[in-house]
Amino acid sequence: MRPHGLGLKLGVCLALLVVSGAAAQQAKPEEQERTRLQRLTALGELWGQVRYRHPWMLSRNIDWDAAFMNAVPKVEAARSTDEYAAAVQSMLDVLKDPATKVKSAQPPATLAPPTLRPLIGVEKDVVVLDLRNLTTLEGRQEFWGLGPNLWEPFAKARASVGIVDLRMRGFDPEELWSVSSAADNILGLFFTGELVVPGLRSTIHGGYKAQTGMDSPYTTAFTQDASAVMQGASGTNPARAVFLLDDHSRISPKMLALRAAGRALFVGEGPVTDVLTVDTQDVPLGEKLTATLRTSETVLPVGLDEELPARADLKAPDAAFARALVLARQKFKPRGSTASAQPEVLWRPDNTYKESPYPSRELRLLAAVRLWNVVQLFFPYTHLMDVDWSKQLPVLLKRFEAARDAKEYALEVAKASTDLRDGHVSISGPPAYQEFWIEAGAPFDAQDIEGKVVVAEILDAELAQGLSVGDIIEKVDGEPLEERIRRIDAFKQNATEASTRLFNINMALGGRQGVEATFTVRNEKGVREVKVKRARYMSQKGRAHEPFKLLEGDISYVNLTQLEPGEVAEVMKKAQGTRAIVFDLRGYPRGTMDLLAPYLNVKGAKIGARFEVPLVAGSSLVNGRAVLMQDLATADVPVYRGRTVTLIDAGAMSAAETMGLMLEATCGTTFVGSPTAGANGDMTYTTLPGGIWMSFTGMGTLHPDGSQLQRKGLTPHVAVRPTLAGLRAGRDEVLERALQVLKVPVKPAAAAGPATR
Repeated sequence: MRPHGLGLKLGVCLALLVVSGAAAQQAKPEEQERTRLQRLTALGELWGQVRYRHPWMLSRNIDWDAAFMNAVPKVEAARSTDEYAAAVQSMLDVLKDPATKVKSAQPPATLAPPTLRPLIGVEKDVVVLDLRNLTTLEGRQEFWGLGPNLWEPFAKARASVGIVDLRMRGFDPEELWSVSSAADNILGLFFTGELVVPGLRSTIHGGYKAQTGMDSPYTTAFTQDASAVMQGASGTNPARAVFLLDDHSRISPKMLALRAAGRALFVGEGPVTDVLTVDTQDVPLGEKLTATLRTSETVLPVGLDEELPARADLKAPDAAFARALVLARQKFKPRGSTASAQPEVLWRPDNTYKESPYPSRELRLLAAVRLWNVVQLFFPYTHLMDVDWSKQLPVLLKRFEAARDAKEYALEVAKASTDLRDGHVSISGPPAYQEFWIEAGAPFDAQDIEGKVVVAEILDAELAQGLSVGDIIEKVDGEPLEERIRRIDAFKQNATEASTRLFNINMALGGRQGVEATFTVRNEKGVREVKVKRARYMSQKGRAHEPFKLLEGDISYVNLTQLEPGEVAEVMKKAQGTRAIVFDLRGYPRGTMDLLAPYLNVKGAKIGARFEVPLVAGSSLVNGRAVLMQDLATADVPVYRGRTVTLIDAGAMSAAETMGLMLEATCGTTFVGSPTAGANGDMTYTTLPGGIWMSFTGMGTLHPDGSQLQRKGLTPHVAVRPTLAGLRAGRDEVLERALQVLKVPVKPAAAAGPATR
């Protein structure tokens, strides 16, 4: 009989083992899920690099979406790193590009090198150059020591043909460039005059080309390195060449040009490609794996005139050399390249999959991958986002995958768009967006004043009957207005809190076209309900067109939200004799900036703004930003030299902020009011599965000195906001404060002192 104490201890140990085993079982699925997400993330990042850097994406009809979706279950089923690598390779196999592949973690099998022929010799009246000798120091010294003597064997050989052996199987890959550069050095022996050598070409995206096909400053194109010109031999009877190649040979663009000119044949021992000729980029996949991605291509395609099987034993009889020798002694000229030049750029918009409002799981994962890559590569303000977007792909994959129906999926996309904090972001397509992307607006302008939603201006008196300026809106159709705003906040965030609040107020007040809404409003007399109809386009019957008026104190008032291009000359003529101008920029201007600039450029400024366009290209030399400086318009007009003040608030966005930059640069205007919306730069559009359209800012806009505008806005020199009492009293407190500013004399600038170190 066992002692009770020992039995108790054994029981406790067994219980601990059971608990530990259960914990291990619980941890295992978590680890599996972590690995799955890491692998899908790497697959998605690789998908994006290929999509926007591989040249074949612009010249061939490749279903790259399907390649990703077909690889997803294979990646998820992979039980080892090798299986994971094979799953990723299955996506790349769709390209049929030997230059784009998952690198093997295992070192390649080595072959015993062949027996070399002499560096230069003659066989059956054919000169043979075995440039593989340059894999040794002695061979390099011998070759570069020949100099002009290299021509002598060709002059003596009756066949006037050279076989150049560039096969590198069995040799150290590090020696490839010694052999390749020597091959390029001798090409002048095989032609006379000049030979034009086309440079490599690669893709370039100057910003994100809008999927809608709309006109925009963004473009997608091929860029080609400048063609080079080679000088041939001075003799009248140059030799012809037969190049011996294999899959380890580098075929330079110069060799391709020589073949295209009819001066060379290519004989391959096994298949030959341009893998070692073109540019590539490594993309990490995790688990010590890397994928190599083609980022350029030759303009003249690689082709073989003869192909023989590759030998397993390089000491075996050399059938490829024997065939090259036969071709070299035949009495015919090389026929040149029969392959056509590479196809031209062919841009296709992404598939929207609008027939699938609730996309399949793989399509939803594709949506996450597409959205993440577009923002990561083409959104100019990722550095200003509140989240680290570079780490958001696994988050999006998980959220989009978990969406249980079409509405949840559409709302997850909307939530993801809020991370950009960009006032130009809008999403449309699915019915789920109708709640916060309204069809028609309220017939009045509402503002946030002292934390309340207040009627600030009647736009259509007929539709807004029963409402008055200063009314506080508390409910819409019985629902508290603040609840509606909070619901929209979850799916729409602008660049600043103030612009978000202003935008979402108007969304909460809007709704279906022509549908009557009941607004619960409050004023000094109490609470009442008002029936209001919404309209898609505001006729603004309650707003008089008054772009200019003369204020007391000999001050001009110019409303930039009403001023039309055809009115600029007349308005500036009226303003010319006044002592100051107040520009009202609390809204959106009407395309008058270039016309106004010459009248205001008292500072003689040349630049109005700085623009930065994201560049995504195959060539690593052109990635980054294209910086464009906006030249201010000039004209022979009288320059206004009085003081200027500009009224601003969160309603000034995009083009309004560019107008403000112009006023700042030309006349050093004083800004009065509250910060502008902080969202500027030409828009572009992307699409996502489920028929979703999304706009965003595609170009960074900054002050001419490079300082920040996005998410900050134009900052007032004098801060002032309207009050509820002032609005109800019919006062424009921002304008009043501007007029007070103009009463204060400007202090003369201090004289510059002596320069110091």
